[in-house]
Amino acid sequence: MHLESLPTEENFEFKYYTHQEIKEFLDQLESSFPNLIEVEIIGKTYENRDIWCVKVTNFDIKGDTKKPAYYIDGNIHAGEVTGSTVALYTINYLCKNYSKVELIKSLLDNYTFYIIPRISADGSERYLTTPHSLRSSTRFWPYPEKLPGFHKEDINDDGLILQMRVKDKLGDWKVSDLDPRIMIKRRPEEIGEGNYYRIYPEGILHEWQKGDPIKIAPTPEGLDLNRNNPSGPWVQEFKQQGAGPFPLSEPETRAISDFIRNHPNICGLQSFHTFSGAILRPYSFSDDEAFETHDLEVFETIGKIGEKLTGYPCININKDFKYDRKKDLLGGFLDWVFEHLGIFSFSTELWDMIKEAGIEERDFIRFLMYERTEEEEQKLLKWNDEILNGDGYVNWTEFEHPQLGRVEIGGWKFKFTFQNPPAPPFYDDKGYLKGICHKNALFAFTQARMSPMVEFDSYTVEKIETSNGQNWKVSVSIANEGFLPTYVSEQAKQRNILRENELKIETTDCS
Repeated sequence: MHLESLPTEENFEFKYYTHQEIKEFLDQLESSFPNLIEVEIIGKTYENRDIWCVKVTNFDIKGDTKKPAYYIDGNIHAGEVTGSTVALYTINYLCKNYSKVELIKSLLDNYTFYIIPRISADGSERYLTTPHSLRSSTRFWPYPEKLPGFHKEDINDDGLILQMRVKDKLGDWKVSDLDPRIMIKRRPEEIGEGNYYRIYPEGILHEWQKGDPIKIAPTPEGLDLNRNNPSGPWVQEFKQQGAGPFPLSEPETRAISDFIRNHPNICGLQSFHTFSGAILRPYSFSDDEAFETHDLEVFETIGKIGEKLTGYPCININKDFKYDRKKDLLGGFLDWVFEHLGIFSFSTELWDMIKEAGIEERDFIRFLMYERTEEEEQKLLKWNDEILNGDGYVNWTEFEHPQLGRVEIGGWKFKFTFQNPPAPPFYDDKGYLKGICHKNALFAFTQARMSPMVEFDSYTVEKIETSNGQNWKVSVSIANEGFLPTYVSEQAKQRNILRENELKIETTDCS
């Protein structure tokens, strides 16, 4: 049986887990499989929650550090909770299938998995238990207080934070003729009277009086833990939004960095994000000419395997996934791991609602962050109407805003349509989350099996008589049975971070 033919593990609850539910899940698995799993607290979050690393291997056959290891994490961004579920499914699959599937038994007998289900535990807890969304940490940054302007709030108490549209003859939006739910940009040549609108996030104006200009305030929780790493290079906030005060300034990023640096047996890495349906690889700040030829070929080989298993394209971040074509993304986790440690690293952007809606070809960033055509919006709403029974979108509804008067509130329930697939307690009739979990676990298993695997091929022992007594000649043939070389990458060699090869021979009888 090949890895890609492994069946889905049905004995798993496909949902989005709170911090306490993750703890209970891990406690239960550790109790049931004490020889396969060990849960270690590797640090604390800003709000003092535990950061767990789950070590999965057959501890009866050497310790975890004595085997080549593969690292997985999820949820470095608070709202990308699909990543945590995929990480938990992967742990569950390895444990539940060790005694049933020979391939899984071989994986855990010969390799170690280090899996951190959730990095931004504080932010994810707020995301899952309130209407709010945020990027990473709950710590206020770069300002210690809220600034004047619009701040997102659930002002109509429906448990959601959506959008508000306000009629304004100088507004830059108008209602589409194709569907009254769709808002489209006003054309440059359209002047004079018309039904035009301003669009704001649903919320309240802070430190504002009637007649003052209306502006959107910066999000108070402005940190991005995926811009807080010492790579790219790291730069200050004025050049890279979310970078933090200095590299690894946050307890979450420091804990992850310390763990990886203290486990040199890690040969590959997968960081689970959402949302785009793409496998990202370094660099965020340079195109492919920055790689040694061998390393680029390895990245491309692994990427093609990932494309086959997941259906997602594998792309270079700098070339195909930049928010601003003129600005590099700096301080990225993947970049640090490969640039400094030489570990082949990938970040999979799980879930692709756009493709599910029948839109195949598009620019990832433009589509998600800027604007879409009326026809594209129609396809998205058709998917919502037919697959989600209309529940992923709230029609525009009038509301008396305490500061602005008559407004309309509506739009996408962004959290579990665009950002994460619908899943219980939302709609999941098509099993979106289940499919994502399984195919991405298989990709991780495949990458783990590509690690270097040093084995003794054969040996001979020969007694040699000499004038001053007996000597022994020991001849050992050693082979690397893995895909990756023992040094893993040319980058690792160049960084001079490799230990010299060592061979230790122990004997109890030399007679």
